[in-house]
Amino acid sequence: MKLPTKIINLEKAKLICNVPKFLYFSFQDYKNNQNLVVKNIQKKLKKKIIIRSASFNEDGEYSNAGKYLSLPNIKTTNFTKIKNSIEKVFKSYGPHKKNQFILVQEYIQNAESVGVIFTADPKNGSPFRTINFNESNSTDLITSGKSNGQIIYFFKDIPKSKIKIDKKIKNFNNIIKKLEKKFSNNFLDIEFIIYQKKIYILQVRKLKIYSNSKINFKKSLRDLEKKILKMTCENSHLIGKKRFFSTMTDWNPAEIIGLKPKPLALSLYKSLITDEIWSESRVSLGYKDITKMPLLYSFLGTPYIDLKTDINSFLIPDLSNEVQKKLLKFYLKKFKQKPYFYYDKIESELVLNCISLDTKKYEKIIQKSSLTKKELNIVIKKYKELTISLILRLDENIKKYNHGKLLFKKIKSTQNSIINKIYLLHNICKNYGTLPFANLARMAFIAIEFLNSFVSLKIISNDEKKIFLETIKSVSFEMSKDLSKSKFLFLKKYGHLRPNTYEISNQCYNDNFKNYFRNSQNLVKRPKKFKFTTKQINKINYHLNKKKFENIDAKLIINFIENSIYQREKSKFFFTEIINEIFNQLKILARGIKLKESDLQYLDIYKILELYEQFDHEVIVKDLKNNINRNRDMYVFNQNFNLPNVILDKNDLYIYHEKQASPTFITDKEVLSEFINLNRMKKNLNLNDKIICIENADPGYDFIFSCRIKGLITAFGGPNSHMSIRCNEFSVPAAIGIGEKKFQQLLKKNRLYLNCKKRILNSL
Repeated sequence: MKLPTKIINLEKAKLICNVPKFLYFSFQDYKNNQNLVVKNIQKKLKKKIIIRSASFNEDGEYSNAGKYLSLPNIKTTNFTKIKNSIEKVFKSYGPHKKNQFILVQEYIQNAESVGVIFTADPKNGSPFRTINFNESNSTDLITSGKSNGQIIYFFKDIPKSKIKIDKKIKNFNNIIKKLEKKFSNNFLDIEFIIYQKKIYILQVRKLKIYSNSKINFKKSLRDLEKKILKMTCENSHLIGKKRFFSTMTDWNPAEIIGLKPKPLALSLYKSLITDEIWSESRVSLGYKDITKMPLLYSFLGTPYIDLKTDINSFLIPDLSNEVQKKLLKFYLKKFKQKPYFYYDKIESELVLNCISLDTKKYEKIIQKSSLTKKELNIVIKKYKELTISLILRLDENIKKYNHGKLLFKKIKSTQNSIINKIYLLHNICKNYGTLPFANLARMAFIAIEFLNSFVSLKIISNDEKKIFLETIKSVSFEMSKDLSKSKFLFLKKYGHLRPNTYEISNQCYNDNFKNYFRNSQNLVKRPKKFKFTTKQINKINYHLNKKKFENIDAKLIINFIENSIYQREKSKFFFTEIINEIFNQLKILARGIKLKESDLQYLDIYKILELYEQFDHEVIVKDLKNNINRNRDMYVFNQNFNLPNVILDKNDLYIYHEKQASPTFITDKEVLSEFINLNRMKKNLNLNDKIICIENADPGYDFIFSCRIKGLITAFGGPNSHMSIRCNEFSVPAAIGIGEKKFQQLLKKNRLYLNCKKRILNSL
């Protein structure tokens, strides 16, 4: 008798592993004698049972795992319930149930955890094990995507002599090796449960994936380990001995350019921001001078922020060296304790960088450090003085990027050679685009801190804060307004925007207007502008005076909050326009030297900038082609490596434990809807009445707000990210920064339930 793969695999697995007792029968068996089948279940399985689907369709050419019904926690004493449950599972097969089977298995209650193992990376077959588990007795929490769970990710051939491996992982690896040998396959999907410290196998499936066996994974990881070790031991002018790395700290590369950006996107982001501009911005605002230190490093194609460098940049030179050391040591210690909470909340939850009216918040952050009471007071005082100076310097940065607009217009209209024009545009973008933007972004962060302090001090309510953010001057609202008036004028103003600003292969609004805006709606009327009452203004002034914010009053601070948030977005739109023009010039260059336009995404922008001083046409063509081919090969190679979002130690390259990400929920709304994954954009998408899922998003995705979307989910992002601001402005329910693993799990289902008030996000 031919059996479904699920049953065959369990019969194999039980010979070498712990498998809960089970039996099975066909639809024909059940139809011939229903009572006998049920009595047989009651006789052989004494405890509670789970009645599971075992269809031939579940593990064929394409997996339909989870497609059919399984019913858990059924008492074997309840004859009627067993019978009804069997019929429900057969019914879930639809009209083709005649030749199908059902699997009835002992149901283990009070399990310590349940989960799924991939013996290799399911995307590319690389030799990295993934254990996704949840501390629960519900066996479908992980497979259904209802829970993110925790991730243990480890290299198949961990160098045991160097790394101490947890006993639990050793046990898992032993079982994996047994199953790989039994099934003669290195690519398996294994469901498990842990009960009384024993691992029980619930299901084994073969993964249909292609593996690149030519890669020496061990050597690549060892080389990266040496690099990180050298960086950690490096002596420099920076304070601190420890060095951690994160994909979502400060300038949030995972959110802006993704976890595996193309070479042009990565090199542009570095050259325009994270190589020099970021630190020039900090020192110009009054923070510690650490210029010439890069912030971002690329490890096997994954961009990381160096936390040691980053946290040093938020220190103040007026503080004594001893105080700075105490602060940095404290910050890094706290980060290490909860890395997956802090990794996208460094500025808002961990590191002092400004002071708002709620001074207790900042005192609370550092009160457990080794600072004396006197030192703590000095720290608060110095950051308060810095905050006051930044509030008073808003206009100079607005003037700077507005001057940049004039320079940009001039260079754009010149007849300079393409290489020269790109070089000059790049300089304008750095000095008059991303630099003032970085300053304005810092000021907007301070603005949000003050707004939050109004709530914590009960000057305004949380609802009033939301109304304020919805009704202040907004670039997004201006976009919606312009879109409703004239397509021509809209594109003249916003046509340069594209989803993923730094990715040349993504079409801008000018080139793909019809697809981006085919479902645009009439402009929704905004609520009446929020105005602070006289009583509220008096309260703000009272706290400003009490906390000694000299030369600042309520009118000035409210104006600062409104303008800094608006001007941050305005300046962002300006420098993205320069990036778009750089892309236009690169495309003209490609046509001139017979390069494929699609190859440009693999070009390193530094290669173009170096060519500013070269004039040999043949050398230029040869250099660019070599650069593109080398970068493309490296990009493809790097896709085989998944690294953790946080690196605390060189051993994290081989094994890491990733706990649940902590998302930012926007609004108090509740929504249930179908969703669309915008990272796989197709033509003629209808976004109306859908929850939009985007792995990482920037201003180029603002077109979604021209549609009647029901909600927004992003894998990356924090409370001050672009999409958090947008969702606040438009009162769109959102979960920002849910984590990559949870994001990928959600996409396996058809509908999402988002309850922002209760902080719940499930797939259905």
